[in-house]
Amino acid sequence: MNQVFPSKISWWLFAPVLSSLGFFLLLSFVQQRWGASVVVLAVGAFLGYLLANTRYTLTPQELLITSGPIHKRVPITSITSVKPTRNPISSPALSLNRLEIRYGKYDSVLISPANPKGFLTTLHQLNPALRHD
Repeated sequence: MNQVFPSKISWWLFAPVLSSLGFFLLLSFVQQRWGASVVVLAVGAFLGYLLANTRYTLTPQELLITSGPIHKRVPITSITSVKPTRNPISSPALSLNRLEIRYGKYDSVLISPANPKGFLTTLHQLNPALRHD
């Protein structure tokens, strides 16, 4: 049974970037700088791709993290702990309301499921030995 959890999106994080892109797109059209328009559209398309395609899939064997072109696999049995955090470090999370997942000996990843309680419940069902704060 695979369960998919989309990422929570903090729109206030993306509003300045998206409005800046809109401004630069308008400016490049007005000045007829078509190369700049293409670059701005490409950046906007990539951001849209990230916003629409960031999700976390729990399977019986692993956590699959998808964020645009990035795909990460974390074996469920290697996850040692989960704790809430607001760490702003770059990660496949579109919100500052994040979960830090520690796995292996020293590895960790930050994610931001839209339904963190449902995510944790499912994760605990798959790995009952998991610690969480």
